[in-house]
Amino acid sequence: MRAPIPYLLAYAHTIASRLADAELRPHGLTVRQFGLLAQLRAEPELTISELARQLGITRQSLHGMVDELERGGHLVREPGASGRTRRLALTPDTARLLADARGPLARAEAEFLGRMPVRDREALRALLQRALAEATDDEAWL
Repeated sequence: MRAPIPYLLAYAHTIASRLADAELRPHGLTVRQFGLLAQLRAEPELTISELARQLGITRQSLHGMVDELERGGHLVREPGASGRTRRLALTPDTARLLADARGPLARAEAEFLGRMPVRDREALRALLQRALAEATDDEAWL
């Protein structure tokens, strides 16, 4: 029997997240927090609602993550384009934090993928990016 892709992705997520979180812990981040900050860096104009949609989480979950990151000095809340929206902005030190996190994430990736050839790693990355672009209807993943 071929394993269903959602099951494979969920199981891979569990293992990869555990490894990445362990590597990022000294930097005071989780892999989900890193993803939120990286998404904001890539698309700084996103509102809180748009960001929650992009990350595939509820606004309530996003607010909890934002509260933690705001307390850590990694982002601030600012007025959005209209009086009813809010946007998030990265603090100046966050760019350095994201750069510093690249090494730990590369170590987690290497541990997760073991001796998989670089060609296969890049093929996996490209397929996951295409799947995310399709699932979120957002070409920013590409």
